[in-house]
Amino acid sequence: MKTKLLWAVLLFLAMSACSRPSKVVQSPSKAAADATLLMAQNLEQKHRLLDSGQTYQSALMQYRSFADLRAELYCLAGLARLAHLAGNQDEYDSYYGRLQYLDTKADQSGNYVRLLLDLYVLQQEQRYPELQGLARDSYDYPPSVRIQILTHKLQADSYLEPGLDSVSFADLERLCKSYRRTLKNDFSADSSVLSSALYAMGYHLYLKGEFYGAQRHLDEVVKLDALYENHSGLGYAHWLRAMIHEGNQDIRQAITDYICAKNVFTHFENAQMIAKTDAALKRLEGEQP
Repeated sequence: MKTKLLWAVLLFLAMSACSRPSKVVQSPSKAAADATLLMAQNLEQKHRLLDSGQTYQSALMQYRSFADLRAELYCLAGLARLAHLAGNQDEYDSYYGRLQYLDTKADQSGNYVRLLLDLYVLQQEQRYPELQGLARDSYDYPPSVRIQILTHKLQADSYLEPGLDSVSFADLERLCKSYRRTLKNDFSADSSVLSSALYAMGYHLYLKGEFYGAQRHLDEVVKLDALYENHSGLGYAHWLRAMIHEGNQDIRQAITDYICAKNVFTHFENAQMIAKTDAALKRLEGEQP
């Protein structure tokens, strides 16, 4: 009788354990807000700016409902970037002011969010000397943040000192190796972080005349941007790869990439880059036998 009773208790406990829900590691509200923020960032990447702005606002309201200050920083930074792209300085100043207040008065552990926004604006405005001075790497930052900072630094170095070695290159290359693994295993990882870094490294090598290494980097950028639908970045990847093909005297492949670049730039109504690709195609078509 005792043995039967013991088995009955064990069976009851086993059934009870199987029927219990799994341990909650993140609230459904937090998971939903994170998904909304990720969607906003993806829409921004695809240049669907109106939809992106509305989605950032939705994520911001969700995070505020349970007082997630660090996540609020990302929403404010996204809205500030959109305001800068739209040329709305008053709106940009408003979002930046709120971001700066939270950064300095409350959650200082997220101070790199404002740093990345500052670097983005300097890059957009081509203020390379300031960019070069501000883009300082730190082991305290997450790997994806370090990659973005070093990418900005390498771009500034390449512009200000074309053809010269940059100390940022080796660190960036090493971080990219580990981030490739992150991208495969973490669905929330940002592919544009890696493709932007590879683009900067490819451009740096192109300026040094190292066309083989430059093309290897740009081949990977084209694959990443196509796979993850970073189509605005894809246009620039084809454009730079075309210039690399020119350096290798591979005129047919250069024309092919310029045509691809023009198609993407036309879709996004990028008049400046359309003019550049048209001029390059006219020049190369005249050189073809």
